[in-house]
Amino acid sequence: MEPLPEGWEARLDPSTRRFYFVDHNTKTTHWKHPVTGQLYVPSKSSSSSDQDQVLSRQDGEPNEVNRYAQLVTNVIRKARLLQPEIENFHGTPADKDYIRLMETLEQYILELDGVDIQGLDELRAMRRASVVEIQQLMQMLEFRSETSVDSAPVNNSNPPDS
Repeated sequence: MEPLPEGWEARLDPSTRRFYFVDHNTKTTHWKHPVTGQLYVPSKSSSSSDQDQVLSRQDGEPNEVNRYAQLVTNVIRKARLLQPEIENFHGTPADKDYIRLMETLEQYILELDGVDIQGLDELRAMRRASVVEIQQLMQMLEFRSETSVDSAPVNNSNPPDS
């Protein structure tokens, strides 16, 4: 991985097993490296390839198991489509976009709760990792709304003491 600019830090997201980058100067997070613009994953597998491995191992199992694995995969794909909007969110928790995004993510978690894991550890792990990833998107949205509030101009009605 290329060196990071001053004030930046790379962290590993445990649920997606992807690196994300924290800009402490602006209090923002990014999935792409600030210098190269690339996504970084450790040399081992990423969560999407883990899901693909689960699906490929289940090819010989009943179609119902594949259907449940596909449901989990589809939910997490929909959630990941919201990530750019969440990363670029500038508002407060009272904003319509914040409420819509948060309710959508909550709905995705409810969809995952309804997936029957058939007692299979692979499906359980896949569903759990997807729930954690969606929860992290929710946390990112909360963080973005807090930094928007923190960066809002403050109107002091009292002039400073001279």
